[in-house]
Amino acid sequence: MKPIKSIAVIAGGTSSEREISLRSGANVLKAVLSLGYSARLVDPSQEDVASSEFDFAFLALHGKGGEDGSIQGLLEWKGIPYSGSGILASAIAYNKIVTKKLLLSEGLPTAAFIELHSEDDIDQVKSYPVVIKPALEGSSIGVSLVSSEAELRSRYREMSQTFTYLFVETYLKGREITISLLGDRIFPILELVPKNAFYDFEAKYTAGMTTFILPAVFDESLERRVKQLAKKAYDVVGCRGAIRVDMIIDANHLPFILELNTIPGMTDTSDLPAQAKAAGINFEALVQQIIDASL
Repeated sequence: MKPIKSIAVIAGGTSSEREISLRSGANVLKAVLSLGYSARLVDPSQEDVASSEFDFAFLALHGKGGEDGSIQGLLEWKGIPYSGSGILASAIAYNKIVTKKLLLSEGLPTAAFIELHSEDDIDQVKSYPVVIKPALEGSSIGVSLVSSEAELRSRYREMSQTFTYLFVETYLKGREITISLLGDRIFPILELVPKNAFYDFEAKYTAGMTTFILPAVFDESLERRVKQLAKKAYDVVGCRGAIRVDMIIDANHLPFILELNTIPGMTDTSDLPAQAKAAGINFEALVQQIIDASL
């Protein structure tokens, strides 16, 4: 592997997570410059990545085009190393339905779900409340808690105008946690205590709407269990580099995997940098470790 001389921090894009991506990208760019690299931010919505010249791509491109394997395929074609998971793992993790089916096939626990190909599929939902989600979005975009069939039908009609692939998931009330991994390393676990009914978009990005407990407090056996599940999910999906695994621990102290995020946020309020900091790793060191893991 030739030495890295120039880094493109790829961020922005055209997805619904564009603004969050730009915030992540700005922080990463500042870090790689402070680490002594020649670097600049490349926004695929404004510049042709295929014609840009750089030795390494640090991906801070959240959402469609960035986390679904698209940009990874372009970089593979160009022969340019990049941070994070490869094409297949990215595509799998971006599709929450495919992820859940794969996890179940490997005996890993995830919340029960029903795919909504049409409104008729709502007839399969037998108990409420449930959570309706887009299968191909991140940052909790479009996620809603509904408490009745009438409410679900109304929300489905509304969401289907924007999102092409929806599903409902059993609402699990319990402790919401996130586990960040970088290869074989597992950072301190973060517990999220939202003021809303669950960790939705508002709770995620509005100051004061969520209490963060870091490190989360568990008994030893439960902590070992959730870490084992996170690492198994990482390996089953085929992830690489830094990822985040979101879980809920229900009232019976049973953990359920909700989703995997292959390009965790790097904003001032993002989980991964906070968890790394709790492990004694500052932001610049985290960025360097992500680069090193990618190579």
